[in-house]
Amino acid sequence: MSHTVIWERAASEGLKRLPAKYGDTVKPFVRAVNALADNPEPRSSNRLSGTHLRCLRVGEFRATYEFDGAHLAVKVLTADATPA
Repeated sequence: MSHTVIWERAASEGLKRLPAKYGDTVKPFVRAVNALADNPEPRSSNRLSGTHLRCLRVGEFRATYEFDGAHLAVKVLTADATPA
């Protein structure tokens, strides 16, 4: 069963800033986030303690998201590079 991936405005704007600085290294991150449609809880994601949110890290990039199984939606809240 496939979910719909919804990029919130902050996540979309964060994603737009990434390629300018990181070039093609951001592509695996985008593929991993879009793959949440098929598996919203991959092993590479972690539940953020005390919340219903999850964090997906791919290399030096991260996305914070939530998913609603009842509505089959994954909402990406943030997308950015991890601090060095």
